[in-house]
Amino acid sequence: MTTWAYGVTTVPERRDTLLPRTLESLTAAGFDRPRLFVDGPPGTHDGLGLEVSYRSPKIRAFGNFYLALLELLIRQPTADRYAVFQDDLATYRNLRAYLDACEDPPRGYWNLYTFPHNLRRCNGHEGWSHSDQMGKGAVALAFPRDAARTLATQHQMVTKSEDPKRGWKNLDGCVVTAMKAMGYKEYIHNPSLVQHTGDESSIGNHGHLKADSFRGEEYDALEILKK
Repeated sequence: MTTWAYGVTTVPERRDTLLPRTLESLTAAGFDRPRLFVDGPPGTHDGLGLEVSYRSPKIRAFGNFYLALLELLIRQPTADRYAVFQDDLATYRNLRAYLDACEDPPRGYWNLYTFPHNLRRCNGHEGWSHSDQMGKGAVALAFPRDAARTLATQHQMVTKSEDPKRGWKNLDGCVVTAMKAMGYKEYIHNPSLVQHTGDESSIGNHGHLKADSFRGEEYDALEILKK
C-alpha cells in the first residue's frame, strides 16, 4: 500500500473563502485531513480539527512551499510519496486511489495541474506525458520519495531566498528548473487532475488560466483506468 505525506499551503485571508472547498475536494479525492501550512500568525486556523504549522513572520509562497516539503520529509521520512497542494484547487473523487494505481514516474515527478499550454504535449493521449518543463503552475505537485529528497537539497532551492527581488516568487519556475538541473522530468496528465479555482494568487498575481481538460469535481478518477 502506497503511503503518502501531504499538506496544503495557505494564508489567513483564504480560511473562509477558497480553503473550505479545497479541503472538501481533497477529502473526496482520498487526501483527507491534510496538514495545513499557514503563512501567517498562530491561531488563525485553530478549530478546524487539522494539524497546523504557522509561519510568523510570513515567508511568502516560495518559503512556505519549501518549508512544507522539508517538514513533510522530517515528519514522515519513509513515506512513498509526498504532495504539496495549494489552497485554491478542485480535483476528482478517488484521485488518490488512481495515483496509487500509477507507477512512480521514472526519474520524475507529477504536476497534477495541466496548464493549457502543456495540454498539446499530450497529443490527444490520455494519461501521463512529459511537460515542456517551462514552470507552469504549482497548484498540486506530487513527488516520489527520491524526487522529494532531491528537490529539498537542490542548490537553487536552498539559495533562492538570497535573491532580493524574486526570492519569494516564481515557485513553479524554481521547482521545474531545480528538478531539470538534477535530471528529473515533470509529468503532466490528460485530463488535468486538478483545476485552479482561484483568480488571484496569494502573492497578488491575477488572471490564472483554467485547465480546459478538467472534467469536474464529480468525476471519478478511477474511470480513467477503464479506458
